[in-house]
Amino acid sequence: MRPLRIEVVGFAAFRERAVVDLADTDLFALVGPTGAGKSTVIDAMVFALYGSVPRYGSKSLVYPVITQGAVEARVRLDFTVGDDEYVATRVVRRTKTGATTKEARLEHGDVVLADDADGLTAAVGTLLGLDLEQFTKCVVLPQGAFATLLHDTKATRQDLLVKLLDLGLYDRLATAARAETKRSSQRIEFLEEQLGRSSHATAQAVAEVNARVDALESVVAELDAVAPELASLDAQIRATETAIAESMEAIGPLSAVEVPAAVDDVARAAAQATEAVASAENEERLASAAVVVADDAVGALPDASALRSRAADRDRLAEVSASIDKGTLLLADVESAVTAARSRVDAATNVLREAETVRDAARVADVAADLARHLHEGDDCPVCGSRIDALPTVDVETLAEAERLVAASSRSLQEATTQLAVDEKKEASFRAKLEERAAERELVSGRLVGAPSSEQIAVDLARIGEAAETLRAARSADESARAAVVRRRSEADRAVRAVSAARAEYVAARDRVAAFGPPAATDDLATDWVELVGWAGEERARHDASLTTATQELADTVARRDERVRVVGERAAQVGIDGVPGESLRDQCVAALATERARREQLEHDVAAAAELRGERAVLDERRQVHELLAEQLGARGFEAWLLDEALDALLEGASTWLELLSSGRYAMAVDDKKQFAVIDHANADERRIARTLSGGETFLASLALALALAERVSELSATGGNTLDAIFLDEGFGTLDPDTLDVVATAIEELGATGRMVGIISHVADLAERVPVRFEVTKGPGTSTIERVDA
Repeated sequence: MRPLRIEVVGFAAFRERAVVDLADTDLFALVGPTGAGKSTVIDAMVFALYGSVPRYGSKSLVYPVITQGAVEARVRLDFTVGDDEYVATRVVRRTKTGATTKEARLEHGDVVLADDADGLTAAVGTLLGLDLEQFTKCVVLPQGAFATLLHDTKATRQDLLVKLLDLGLYDRLATAARAETKRSSQRIEFLEEQLGRSSHATAQAVAEVNARVDALESVVAELDAVAPELASLDAQIRATETAIAESMEAIGPLSAVEVPAAVDDVARAAAQATEAVASAENEERLASAAVVVADDAVGALPDASALRSRAADRDRLAEVSASIDKGTLLLADVESAVTAARSRVDAATNVLREAETVRDAARVADVAADLARHLHEGDDCPVCGSRIDALPTVDVETLAEAERLVAASSRSLQEATTQLAVDEKKEASFRAKLEERAAERELVSGRLVGAPSSEQIAVDLARIGEAAETLRAARSADESARAAVVRRRSEADRAVRAVSAARAEYVAARDRVAAFGPPAATDDLATDWVELVGWAGEERARHDASLTTATQELADTVARRDERVRVVGERAAQVGIDGVPGESLRDQCVAALATERARREQLEHDVAAAAELRGERAVLDERRQVHELLAEQLGARGFEAWLLDEALDALLEGASTWLELLSSGRYAMAVDDKKQFAVIDHANADERRIARTLSGGETFLASLALALALAERVSELSATGGNTLDAIFLDEGFGTLDPDTLDVVATAIEELGATGRMVGIISHVADLAERVPVRFEVTKGPGTSTIERVDA
């Protein structure tokens, strides 16, 4: 991993936007006064990658990164891994209880690899192959953690080396070997099961099935040899059985031919029924003619309905005239009542007007008395200005009596008006009904113009009634005659059907024996029956004789065939074919032969398959042993442990070289019997001292040597050549070093930067900073810190 650009806004000391551009830089220094924000630049880079600042103590503590008074902090890191460029961005927003990561994103070109905080951290861990703790041991060495790798336990250091050197490759190979061993074992177990199922597939079983196939083929050949003779006998048996069936089929119908009873009575009944039909049809013709005569007589008379309508009009005219006379008298009475009601309304109106006049005068007097309550005789009138000689007095009883009179008069007027309305409505109703009756009388009178008199209408209706009765009687007689014709025809139809049934019975009896050539039919049904019965007796006798002869022939033929079948059946039984009723013996033998041949083919296939299974099992067993050995050797205690020892030796060798250089040959690196780092003091009789006993300056030199060696050799020690540490950042107190040692350290850092690896240092030491080609001067201002690049 190599950073290209760091951009912060609202992050710790950097309230305003600040940018550190490292695109063309291999060796640089962050310089500035204490508290200006030098370490914050490295914190921002770590935070962009892992969402945490190690020196805050808690990984989940993020709110301190937000500048005091600011709402949010924003960090963007552009970096490379190999030849690929990535951008990591995090935005932290302040909340009521702390802070939350509002936005987090990892991008590779136009592709978003992660879009939340946890996803970004996980993606970075996968991409760099380091978690936060390992990153701060190998890439970023912050204040107070510079010697962490030097003091790590063996187990912690091994975990780091496994990740850095990608030794997990061998663990993955061991896991794959174990998985392959398991698959081989499962396959072998499956093959064993398959071989157990193939225990029947033996050479002896194949020989036995071959012997049975040969025997069945021999029996089938014998059956094929005797088949023509058996076929001939079967044909004779079928022909004889056919002749017997034909004779038996003929005997039954011929025996059933008999003359039915009363054939002559049926013919006589048919003739009598035909004569009765003719007589009934003549009677029906006479009755029909009488109906025509009576109907003509009715048609010559006037229309009865018209006459009845005119008679009803005369009756209605009398009713309407009487109603008009009565209504005229009632209307006169109502008109008189209306006139009287109107008079009462006029009188009540006059009384009301007089009462209202009296009341109004009383009200005026009451108002004047009310106005004069504050006046005295001799005062001027406030209305007209004249002198008041006498004050008006109030007569309360007169006013009350006037009010009661007005109310009584108003009620009387209302009652008179209501009665007038009732009488006027009754008058209008009577007048409308009289007009309606007058119109009806005029209409009825118009219909009676030219109509016969009531007496003439009565005479005509009597004549019409007599003619109608005559017509009804004629029609009744006609219906009776028609019914008689229907009955006679029905009886004739039954007689004809009886004759047809008798003829059909003869035809059916003749048809049942038609195959044997019966005599032809004539028009005489009785004669036909006699000839048919005689012929049937002769034909039955002939078939009886044929049946006796055919039955004997069938018995002889069946005996010969059964003997042939018995012989071949015994031969088939010798090969296990007992014969199934209803099935051909040869078909059974052929089916058994096909079964045995299929069984032989399956056995031969199973024998070959079993041989293949045994061969595959042998190959898999050998392969399983190889993978078991490989898994054992590649385990954590095998090849990986050896590689870790080799890597530690190489790391120790590189660290010793650097330490001897940094200490002017005084110190060398070593490990004790517990694999803990130690220092050999050449100036003190090669005394071996564990790392935790070193002084501050000695610890700094040893930690720096170890970090430089790790950065230098991680790629060549890696199992895959990956995880190159392309950058290292040192944030430690170089001021604790003496001038000579500082010069050696500076030279070592310059040489490391010249290898193409990025080296960044944070220092207050002016001599060291001046030797670095690129400096980023961090200045603390009143509101925000700023960063300025200075090239040497």
